Amino acid sequence: MKAKTKSLMFMGVFILCMALVALILVLTQPKIEEDDSSTQTQSTTIELLSYERDNISSMTVSNQYGEYTITQNAKGFSVNELGSLKQNSTVMGAAGNCATKITAQALVEKNAESLEKYGLEEGSETASCEVVMKDGTGYTLIFGSDAPDGSSVYMRMSDSTDVYTVLKSSASYFYNAKESYVSLIIKESISSESTAPTIDFLTITRKDLDYDIIFEDDTKNYATDEVSMASSQVMISPVYAYLDITNSNDILYGIWGLTATEAIKPFPTEEELAEYGLDDPFCTVRMDAELQVYTLLIGDVAGYSLDENGNETTEPAYFYGYYEGTDCIFVFSADEVKWATFQPIDILSSLMTSNYIYKLDYIDIQLHNGEDIDYYFDVTGNVDEGELSVMLDGSPASTEDFKILYQFLLKCPIDALCLEDPSPDAKLLAYIDFRREDGGGDTLEFYDDGTNRVTIKLNGYTSFSQPKSYLDTLCSNLELFKEGASGDQLQMIW
Repeated sequence: MKAKTKSLMFMGVFILCMALVALILVLTQPKIEEDDSSTQTQSTTIELLSYERDNISSMTVSNQYGEYTITQNAKGFSVNELGSLKQNSTVMGAAGNCATKITAQALVEKNAESLEKYGLEEGSETASCEVVMKDGTGYTLIFGSDAPDGSSVYMRMSDSTDVYTVLKSSASYFYNAKESYVSLIIKESISSESTAPTIDFLTITRKDLDYDIIFEDDTKNYATDEVSMASSQVMISPVYAYLDITNSNDILYGIWGLTATEAIKPFPTEEELAEYGLDDPFCTVRMDAELQVYTLLIGDVAGYSLDENGNETTEPAYFYGYYEGTDCIFVFSADEVKWATFQPIDILSSLMTSNYIYKLDYIDIQLHNGEDIDYYFDVTGNVDEGELSVMLDGSPASTEDFKILYQFLLKCPIDALCLEDPSPDAKLLAYIDFRREDGGGDTLEFYDDGTNRVTIKLNGYTSFSQPKSYLDTLCSNLELFKEGASGDQLQMIW
């Protein structure tokens, strides 16, 4: 009996101990952080205003840049002080959202006795926005100093001394200058479905060059085919030359899609234009296209590029600019206004001529580099069928070998631009006439300049200079070809 009683007592004590352990574990279990965080968010976020943006009649913003009014009508928002300038309605709509839906991060002080320490005392505020609704009601938001957390700013309603903190990102629109609402898209891009505009003339005048760079439309003489890398525009000054279709694109069509980095000065005076170097611009771009004239003035450098150590270099990164028809001074990145920095040779085709081999009628080559020799290639091609036949001085020639020879002719290198005509007594070393079946084509004239180089005229215009070694190799290849050498025996390096 005593043993049974002891056993029962032992089991009771054991069960009691286990219960105490379970109780201690429950009481000491930490709270779930997610729930705690959710509770804190709900208790600290305070909705101050919640109206519909579409009910706004006007917003008058005051800050360090001055005062301006944003009004809303059936067409949307616009800044009164910006007049007819194209404006960014998306950004103004976002400002309207921030003015009608305000959520505070916290109530800092209710009925604050001293607003000065928050930068919210009348006259010391950093920004304000007076909102008038379409029904005539309204309110004013007052913004003060930055809060210690670095991401918030103190704020109150004009009719209250309760001080709150709101996120800087929500208040940022009320610190902007009116210029921030000017649209930075100067001219819309060409849509992928549209045909590129025909540019009749494009003239670039720069102070660092003693010549104008001029382009004109050459569509009538342009060899339209799927392998040509030449543009339908041609450079006519400082030299006559064909353009690389890719490298020249930003120069020829850069006006379309032109976008600024920042709007600086709407409705500038003559003095303000002079301040930014736009009364006597560094670069002027004038384009005649589609019966319209487009003019862009590029003035002083607005900022220079930095090297890897953060030091300023001499390479321009930004320019001030003025586009006629948009009465505002803008800042443009140097990449956006390449007219101010490019060199003519940067955008030229690597080929002096690019007439499609299947569209050739003949090639007449007259050599005076030693003895006088003529080579006349009569060419017949069918683009659709990919068929080609060649006669050299009346005798059939290998089509495949001719293709290799023609590659060498096309690779006539552009080594340097030449702005001076050959001297009157300069000897003509070679004349090449490329003529297509449609009547178009090109002529190349090689003149000895007396320094182991040749001056080349393209279609009668002095354009290039190159080492004489190319012409010497061409003479050798022509002789080899006429003697029946295969394409592999021709020299492709000079």
